[in-house]
Amino acid sequence: MPQILVPLANGFEEIEAISIIDICRRGQIDVIVAGVGEKIIMGARDIPVVTDCLIDEVNTDNLDMVVLPGGWGGTEVLASSTTVQSI
Repeated sequence: MPQILVPLANGFEEIEAISIIDICRRGQIDVIVAGVGEKIIMGARDIPVVTDCLIDEVNTDNLDMVVLPGGWGGTEVLASSTTVQSI
């Protein structure tokens, strides 16, 4: 089964992340939603999302794709994360 990673950070754009997660999971794609810094991440519209794990816990050996959702605050955190950069 294909596997993708969707890292989330506070301030992410909810529609961009949740739409991709939903469509991929419906399509039988294994989606890992990983929080950067914490497991409960607040979206740009203050909607909390409980992630599957922390980004530091992700096994990247079997990843086929990484999807980086937008959102001004979230993208800055993703860009500055050394873990996200290394993936």
